[in-house]
Amino acid sequence: MNRKNIFLNTVLIFLSLSVWAQDKRPNIILILADDLGYSDLGSYGSEIPTPNLDRLAKEGLRLREFYNNSICAPTRASLLTGQYQHKAGVGYFSNDLGLPAYQGYLNKESLTIAEVLKENGYITLTSGKWHVSGKGQSYPWERGFDYVYPRDDKNANSGAPGLRTPETDAEGYPTQATFSTNLITRNAIGFLDSIKSRQEPFFLYLAHTAPHWPLVAPKEDIARFKGKYDMGWSVLREQRLKRQREIGLIPAGLTPSVADRDLYDWDKLTGEQRAGWAKKMEIFAAMVYRLDQSIGELLDRLEKNGQLDNTLIVFLSDNGAPAEDLVRWHQGSDRNKGAIGTVTSYESQSKNWSYASNTPFKAFKDYMYEGGINTPFIAWFPGRIQQGNIKQGTGRIIDLAPTFYELAKAKYPEAYKDTKVNALAGKSLLPLLTSDSQQVQRQEGLFWERAGNRAARVGKWKLVSTWPSQTWELYDLETDPTETKNVAAKHEQVVSRLAQAYANWAKETGVVDFAELESREPASMKEFRKSKVQEVE
Repeated sequence: MNRKNIFLNTVLIFLSLSVWAQDKRPNIILILADDLGYSDLGSYGSEIPTPNLDRLAKEGLRLREFYNNSICAPTRASLLTGQYQHKAGVGYFSNDLGLPAYQGYLNKESLTIAEVLKENGYITLTSGKWHVSGKGQSYPWERGFDYVYPRDDKNANSGAPGLRTPETDAEGYPTQATFSTNLITRNAIGFLDSIKSRQEPFFLYLAHTAPHWPLVAPKEDIARFKGKYDMGWSVLREQRLKRQREIGLIPAGLTPSVADRDLYDWDKLTGEQRAGWAKKMEIFAAMVYRLDQSIGELLDRLEKNGQLDNTLIVFLSDNGAPAEDLVRWHQGSDRNKGAIGTVTSYESQSKNWSYASNTPFKAFKDYMYEGGINTPFIAWFPGRIQQGNIKQGTGRIIDLAPTFYELAKAKYPEAYKDTKVNALAGKSLLPLLTSDSQQVQRQEGLFWERAGNRAARVGKWKLVSTWPSQTWELYDLETDPTETKNVAAKHEQVVSRLAQAYANWAKETGVVDFAELESREPASMKEFRKSKVQEVE
């Protein structure tokens, strides 16, 4: 190599290093809660103190409508790739049903946010729940993440990663030092500490397991809520509705959804039963509180490290609050060995308290009604996002990847490692986040399918059907966002138009009629469906 070429290469390297040294592209932090209901944050109407998330909401933006995929792994698949979950290979759950769209782990054609941003100069970090790997493939360290916790195959595959055996106090409650929520955040903080001297921007995917069952929390956190839920779920729901109206989240005249027929009547429970149920909600509230406190720790460390400026933070939940009852599913009756809240207990809040968590909406996790798919959504980016706004939104998790790529000036490739990649399905949210735009405009609509539960949303109209029924219900979300009036019989042409749009989407996306797949469904998931219906005298 002659001196001229050596000189030119030296100049190019210097210029490249100078660009990275002056890289002003933002850091991006994506925080995902697990089984958090629509109204479980203070900024969405809750009585649970969540000052850190409420601060982000006050200084940033909230959306009334932001949609997930109704359940864990399918949501994570779409969130991480910007694809509908079937396109990403996780059409059903983290189970392999024998078809490409239902293999149960991320395929190579669907690039993760980490893969794309890493190729574009970002440091990539993740801490917490992964749940989109399988058969020795698609672990986070194989899908673009530089820093990973926990870094082992079993926990990456699991929907309930066992981060470590928790230390307990004398009564069996977990200590703060070993409680899973704190471990997830503190490991992320450790990663941030290790890169604080570097000049490149970072992407952090912080995937919490809280407040997903089993209901376990440190004793001092539970004590904060003693006696707070002795009024029962129906009164709690009314209190949350009142706060939602006061903060402008819902219209003053909104009609809340109707309670399921199998919801227990608080007034008919014995004193002992009420005390038991109240304790469950005290622990759930403690889990939400601790989640928020850990996010406060994260914010404090980011500020201390000089990493908070020029950072976008997005917070949401993977689905609505759950209806499943662990007494009747997941070997809960056998696994529940200790007092509720201790590490050897194994209980859930079930649909009774989740009815309040999902205020004002209908239904629960795994259903395509608003209570299953509409998540609290907070975006914080000082100087770019106007403070204190509440917008309609109508965004979807498939929109986050294109949003981040536009913000990061990242090129999304047509091929990656000799594989042609899927085109992105969503739209950038930047106009919604940073301008006067109130809602994502999407002429083609939005669509859902999971284990036979289906939905289509085009404009104000929404179709819904719940397996095993194939009958479409139709709701006008403009006038009836809580889905109290099925108007399918009055608008047959609308039903026909949306049903055809759904059929076209299903064909393009690889969705298979669940009647053809039901025989492949694991027995445990059949029991999951049954556990969501309570026995009422």
